Amino acid sequence: MPRRRDGSSPPPVAGRPQRLGTAQRVGILVVLVLAVSALRLLVNQPSLALSLYVLLPIVLSVFWFGLTGGLLTATAATLLFLVDELVLPSEELAGDMLWVATVNRAVPFVGVALLVSLLLRRERALTARVQEQETQLTELEGLHAALVPTHLPETPHLDIATSFTPADGLVAGDFFLVAPGPSGSTTVAVGDVVGHGIDAARCAAFVRAALATFARFTSDPAQLLQLANIALIEHGAEGAPFVTAVCVNIVPTPAGEISWAAAGHDVPWRLDSGDPLPGGKVGAPLGTGPDALKIETGQTSLGPGEGILAFTDGLTEGRAANRAPGRPLELFGEERARQVVRDRAGAPPAEVLEALSGAVREFVGGPLADDVCLVAVRLALPT
Repeated sequence: MPRRRDGSSPPPVAGRPQRLGTAQRVGILVVLVLAVSALRLLVNQPSLALSLYVLLPIVLSVFWFGLTGGLLTATAATLLFLVDELVLPSEELAGDMLWVATVNRAVPFVGVALLVSLLLRRERALTARVQEQETQLTELEGLHAALVPTHLPETPHLDIATSFTPADGLVAGDFFLVAPGPSGSTTVAVGDVVGHGIDAARCAAFVRAALATFARFTSDPAQLLQLANIALIEHGAEGAPFVTAVCVNIVPTPAGEISWAAAGHDVPWRLDSGDPLPGGKVGAPLGTGPDALKIETGQTSLGPGEGILAFTDGLTEGRAANRAPGRPLELFGEERARQVVRDRAGAPPAEVLEALSGAVREFVGGPLADDVCLVAVRLALPT
């Protein structure tokens, strides 16, 4: 208990139970063991049933002091029984029967100490595991909210829709970003961390935060990816995971000027035709090294009402999480995705994304093996 500067202890807080100290616990155990011994002497009956009352202090000692405390209490109870019989021998335990009775008591005493210690260890390990899972779940909920936010920033002259379909039982590293860029432009990014689990989600959150930070200062997607790559490598040192990402910068007025760059990621498509955006050169994924990207920015333009689609590989590589044995692996594929896009030519971005995610789920017919993250942008028609 903490003490005041004058050496005195502060008064106990009202309503708060005070924990027993070590000396108090030892005193309780001694009293209980002696009480059992006294009860046996008063009854003048050395039966095993009376001796088993000592299991209570044994259980308490294991709970308070662990297996060592339980074994010490069991040993003390056994020795106390033996001493009592040697000092005041009973007719029932004459000769070799005394040693048999001693062993009959020592075995359950020690056995209970071992069993209770094992159960407590498992219970505490299970409690710690549950607490860790609850902590991770809370963190994952926060990471999910950061990676796939429900609210997008205001984007004048642009109609933007997003969609995220999670995989079965896996926390992956898919993310999207819609952020304001320089001179009234808008930066859209989609990325995917290689791997699954909470580490992938943490990495995705870091990369997304880096892209969101740098997007305000550059309209060059290749430079934006280079900056995020340096931040990722410095953050993860030599163990930085690989991250594929594509960034698109859109200047909506007076014309839809598009610049894009990709690091190990699929090139964005035109929203109505499914054709990849022209130009540019896809570089290596983020995390492969500060000089390994070798990305080239692609340039194109959009007419009024035209748009683009950015996506993770969960779309084109859509497959079932639990494939039946012997069933050949079949992916959703680019052609199916393009056909869905063409069938919704001119439709609002949200409708296109709903059709794509629905088509993937219908094709798979069950839980997905990978997340599907989609962002569609359409230039507003002139009023």
